[in-house]
Amino acid sequence: MKASGCSILILLAGLFISLSTSLYSWGFEAHKLINRKAVELLPGSLGESFKNNIDFISEHSIDPDLWRMEGNDPDEAHGHYIDADLYEDFPFDGIPRDRKLAEEKFSEENLLAWGTAPWRIEEYVNRLADHLRSGNWEDVPLTAAVLGHYVSDIHMPLHVVENYNGQLSGNTGIHKRWEADMVNRYLLGAIYPKGVLNNYNDPVEMAFTIVKESYPLHFELLRADSLARSGLTNEQQDLIPNRDASMNGTGYIEILYSETGQIAKKRMEDAAVRVASYWIMAWEAAGSPLPLIQYSKDNKR
Repeated sequence: MKASGCSILILLAGLFISLSTSLYSWGFEAHKLINRKAVELLPGSLGESFKNNIDFISEHSIDPDLWRMEGNDPDEAHGHYIDADLYEDFPFDGIPRDRKLAEEKFSEENLLAWGTAPWRIEEYVNRLADHLRSGNWEDVPLTAAVLGHYVSDIHMPLHVVENYNGQLSGNTGIHKRWEADMVNRYLLGAIYPKGVLNNYNDPVEMAFTIVKESYPLHFELLRADSLARSGLTNEQQDLIPNRDASMNGTGYIEILYSETGQIAKKRMEDAAVRVASYWIMAWEAAGSPLPLIQYSKDNKR
């Protein structure tokens, strides 16, 4: 019985991981890659400290998706997205950046339904700064990894719109096909971020800047999906929303990539630069403490 039970647990764990990679932003491997690239961008002593924990920060980039899937934290899901067009029309400048003011204007209930990603980012910037300020280096790698996840999420164009899966436009199923299937096939070895790392003065304002970048791009994704579908049979089109169905051999993923691959590449590269910049922001907010360069989270586990 023990062996049988163990086999079942292993099978369930494998199924859980398989489903997880197809349900959430960028897919597991892309999230890990973005955090890894962000660590590589960090300069100086902070960079040395983070590089000493690069595997941990990369691997734990997916923790927020695991927390969300476990279903025991009702406050987790709404921090991964913001349906900005439900708040108001683009460019969203009328959305209060202060969360309490946003709740007064739109109601707390609507914020939780429409998404709170910019304020989740602010929460984790403050949490990371607190760890750095107090010298709590043991908790720095995990908090940094998790912050990176939320920052990466809003670089994905379908994470900032109500029509997050094409369900309102005849494009149902595009979310997973674009962010996971296409990215995993073509882009995991093609991401080379570069750019100036900035100390953002306001984490929420910067998050909304990212949202405003992402929003117009979702129209290109929907257009590419419609084009890719146009060459499919009805039976093949019916496979797109089925997360377990392969689109190999249909030409669908190939067209998505030819039409929007550069968008995905740029958003992932920008995400890495922004993640690193948010880490620097937290570090400088903490007074730029001298990191424990030799500290390794992996060695403490």
